Amino acid sequence: MKTSIGNNLIPKSMSLADGLALIRRAGFDGVELWLDHDGPLTLATSDAQARGLLALVRDHGLEVSNVSTGLHWDTPFSARDPAVRAQALAIARRQIELAQLFGADEILVVAGLVTPEVTYEECYQRCLEVLPALGPAARRAGVVVGIENCNAEQRFLMGPREMRLFIDALGAGFGSHLDVGNIHDTGFPEQWVEEMGARVARVHVKDTLRGRGRGGGSVYTNIFLGDNNWLAIMRALRKIGYDGYLVAEMEVPYRYCPDQQFYDTGAALRRLIGLD
Repeated sequence: MKTSIGNNLIPKSMSLADGLALIRRAGFDGVELWLDHDGPLTLATSDAQARGLLALVRDHGLEVSNVSTGLHWDTPFSARDPAVRAQALAIARRQIELAQLFGADEILVVAGLVTPEVTYEECYQRCLEVLPALGPAARRAGVVVGIENCNAEQRFLMGPREMRLFIDALGAGFGSHLDVGNIHDTGFPEQWVEEMGARVARVHVKDTLRGRGRGGGSVYTNIFLGDNNWLAIMRALRKIGYDGYLVAEMEVPYRYCPDQQFYDTGAALRRLIGLD
């Protein structure tokens, strides 16, 4: 397995070049690039600019592990407005193009959102109608569209079997972008790993504080500080033959010395890989 971390976690006080240098010094193999409203990668980024970004990443001895985005929280595939759904597809298609350009084989998407207005059934059916349109482009590019499990935040696809059946219904070109931290009060990550099996295209890694709720702050924390059974998770990943990137997320930054969090996280991922 290899290690990666998102460019969106680079402290705002740092330039992208300095952030990439920090990521490399902290021992990571790759960087997860985020398509966002602003920053180094946006919908306005041209192919030429993206190639320049790739060159910068490679100059720092890193690879692009995958292309992620948070844009689908505001532009969901499950929206009732057809124009919003069309824009959601356009965002994902650009992710696929960028992943191919970067030499990455996976993108992260948030499939849909259950809201007071959009029911669970409506969200489920609409996503099954909209998302398969991405399949042909993904297959041509050799890219997997990874459906992330944002269980509590999405209020959608809350269990592993439910997620597996959903991914299978989408067809070829789709897989699981499995976040082992997002499964806090809705199950156990190691069980999700085994249920997803070969569908796991990428793994997001953070720890979680079970049973704490969001009223008192984030349920998420740094690796080894929470309640995840990391030995069981790593054994499950090996059981299914996963040998891809472990992509770190750090939900709560260090108040002081934020660069130290990169070193600590990089060391924690390497220790995880060594668990047996």
